[in-house]
Amino acid sequence: MKKLLKKTMENISSKVLVVDESLNFVFASNEAEAFLLFDSKNSEGKGIENIFSENPSNIFELKRLLAEKDSLEKSRRKIYLKGGLEKVCTYEISFFEIDSKKYLLYEFYDANQTKELNRMKRQTISTVTATFSKGLAHEIRNPLSGIKGATQLLEPKLKNDELKDYTRIILKETERLSDLVTKILDRQFEIQPTEANIHAILETIPEYLGSISTDKIQITKDYDPTLPELNIDSSLITQVLYNLANNSVDAMKTTDRENKISLKTRIHFGTFINRTFHKTTCEISFIDNGPGIPEEIIDSIFFPLVSSKEIKSGLGLSIAQGIVSQHGGAIECESSSSGTKFSIYLPLNIEDEDQKEVSKKENFESA
Repeated sequence: MKKLLKKTMENISSKVLVVDESLNFVFASNEAEAFLLFDSKNSEGKGIENIFSENPSNIFELKRLLAEKDSLEKSRRKIYLKGGLEKVCTYEISFFEIDSKKYLLYEFYDANQTKELNRMKRQTISTVTATFSKGLAHEIRNPLSGIKGATQLLEPKLKNDELKDYTRIILKETERLSDLVTKILDRQFEIQPTEANIHAILETIPEYLGSISTDKIQITKDYDPTLPELNIDSSLITQVLYNLANNSVDAMKTTDRENKISLKTRIHFGTFINRTFHKTTCEISFIDNGPGIPEEIIDSIFFPLVSSKEIKSGLGLSIAQGIVSQHGGAIECESSSSGTKFSIYLPLNIEDEDQKEVSKKENFESA
């Protein structure tokens, strides 16, 4: 039966590992072997402790899953491998049975894979939402124009000042809605990229914070000096960073903590953005020590009009994501009760520059 199980699963491309009811190793895909750093040929028939440094409570939990025919939902945990190695990853354990024989199947997802899946999910939902929003905006704009025109014709004919006040309110609100519709329709921006120093842009943030907040804010800077210039639209990327600053200031007002913001840059290696692999990206981190974003809305904060007391109602983050996406980049958010971190990833052309240098050298040598 174990041979049949192996034959059935040998072509699986994901990271899977199977143990039997005695918690002895049965099968692992090639990807799982590489991920868990062990050799399946030397582990066959041996206990799971030859792969993991499991503590007694974990062994007890695995035995419970087998006894109760239960499964462990996907969760992010630290695993301990033989030799003292540690890995943080997301995994799930599923119970299954073949011919009255019980098995547990582990499926592992490394951090980058999980991040990319979440990012792709957000980008897909965001695209659908943007399409729907634009369609809705077009439907709203026409009747708004009619309401505004009719109100403007009605106002001069009214003798009662109180009634005129009502028409002014109608005009004011139709203008506001019309403005909102325009912003939704204009989420696609024409970027005009030039070579720019991201650190020079970040250096404008302290002054901007001073203009929007009277509270004292402690700013920490941690820049990577090796970061090359980026091919970006400086004014639009500045708008993105100012939007993050606005959100941070609003969020920190709701706590009694000393206000702190950290600005950080790094070269990030091996990043998937919208199904495209980039060898190098620039990671720009904007971190505050506010109360964090509620878990129930964290996955939808980049959608139009999503709001909470920590995030202003409107299109700020939605527009920010649109700007970053048009630069071929991605924006992510991590949040907890101790603060929020926004990370912007923008592709670098370091490998292109390296290739240019190689070409120059070859041309020089052949001359």
